[in-house]
Amino acid sequence: MSFYNEICKYYDYIFPVGENQLNFIKDCARLPGGKILDVACGSGGYSVELAKAGYLVTAVDIEDEMVEKARHKATQNGVSIYAFKCDMRELEKKIEDRFNAIFCIGNSLVHLTNLKEITDVLGQMKRLLTDGGFLALQIVNYDRIFKYNLDGLPTITNDKLGLEFIRKYKFKKESNTIDFNTTLRIKEGDFKAEYNNSVELLPLKSRELYAALGEAGFSSIDFYGDFKCSIYTEDSPLLVVKAR
Repeated sequence: MSFYNEICKYYDYIFPVGENQLNFIKDCARLPGGKILDVACGSGGYSVELAKAGYLVTAVDIEDEMVEKARHKATQNGVSIYAFKCDMRELEKKIEDRFNAIFCIGNSLVHLTNLKEITDVLGQMKRLLTDGGFLALQIVNYDRIFKYNLDGLPTITNDKLGLEFIRKYKFKKESNTIDFNTTLRIKEGDFKAEYNNSVELLPLKSRELYAALGEAGFSSIDFYGDFKCSIYTEDSPLLVVKAR
């Protein structure tokens, strides 16, 4: 059984929909009724909430389990979203529509393997936007990670569920990548389980992302330190982007 088949059962407890994130995306999309593309949608929490608010939502993810979870969640909530499996490197091959807003949050962009891929994907997103449409991105602030030589992110816990999600980094200097090692521990009564996973990430710095966005065709690029639109600094925990 795959790691994602297991984590999708607990995904909403580990990464619940945040009000600030939702408001940021709505601000990018402007009036309800517009078309939104959710890239790397996970279990579809944001897609469903946006559909509830009246937006027309397309949601894609590379993992089958996440796509099925998103579809099921939409059905449970009595809304319609168009969800399907898609590698973000193939957006233009799979999607012909144009969107008022596209968002890719949750540090998903840095799962790509190099700057060329990132620039190409950003270019595809730009071309899938309507005139004046906005792109919303969020990654971990790797400027801060390197400044303080951090070896991971804070552990996520849910005492009610007996859940612990441990997140550790291992920097690989030879390839300039990071192994993101995660451990999901579950303890419910007599039931105990542990699921481990490792994925290679590209530690994208702010200046690299800014250059890639410009090369991809975005002319208005704003960086924030969180989804409340705080000023971005090297010490911000997040790097949040609004671009068009």
